[in-house]
Amino acid sequence: MKELTTWFGLKRQPFEKDIKPKDLFATESLHECAARLDHLKRTGGIMLLTGDPGVGKTVALRRFCDALNDNLYRTLYTPLATLSCIDILRHINQLLGLPYRSAKSALFAQIQREILDSREQRGKTVVLVIDEAQLLQIGPLQELRLLTNFKMDSVEPFILILAGQSDLDRVMDYAILEPFAQRLRLRYHMAPLTQTETSAYVEHHLKLCGAVEPIFAKDALAALHEISYAIPRRIGSTAVQAMFHAMFSEKRTVDANAVLKAKTET
Repeated sequence: MKELTTWFGLKRQPFEKDIKPKDLFATESLHECAARLDHLKRTGGIMLLTGDPGVGKTVALRRFCDALNDNLYRTLYTPLATLSCIDILRHINQLLGLPYRSAKSALFAQIQREILDSREQRGKTVVLVIDEAQLLQIGPLQELRLLTNFKMDSVEPFILILAGQSDLDRVMDYAILEPFAQRLRLRYHMAPLTQTETSAYVEHHLKLCGAVEPIFAKDALAALHEISYAIPRRIGSTAVQAMFHAMFSEKRTVDANAVLKAKTET
């Protein structure tokens, strides 16, 4: 049976999820997002990060969190956003490793005290990342807003990042969430790749896998950009399908026809 890596002379499967942060392809959007996250690291507060599925939000956050000094920051990550008002507090309490509290007021006070003590007593800033935040309802969002009010709103001792699909940006513009929107220190919407970036993205990932010669023809890269809507995750999955079509057609180069065939399978 033919094997994709052997056929194209690769050392491992291309476009896998386990790529190291240092090996990520630096798009302009990723670079701009990183600059904002770096600013947030210095100032504290809340950031809203949005973008279409697969555009690279979680990748950007993974690179940011990976670079944080463990002696100075304590990172908490969760994609569990379908929670009620009390459940969101219980979940954060659990992430912090704190004792169970049944009363909401006790939970709230305990979480705030731990966040403040972590910064002021132990010198570690809590970084809370909530992924898939477009699933958060108005109630839990309000709880998160209240949770960021420390010392009569005079300090910002931790970092809260809400990452989600484009709908989250629109939800945050609801009148009822205006107080929360005013608390946002930064908002950033990650854009899809440009045509040039798509070509470079594909070539970068293939070189990481050991490719020494171009595998995709120029017309294939153009077709890949168009049918994937320039979304990195879709680019990768479509590229792999196209490589299979080329391989079973006994071709060492992927052309536009192989990419178009792959369109129906991704």
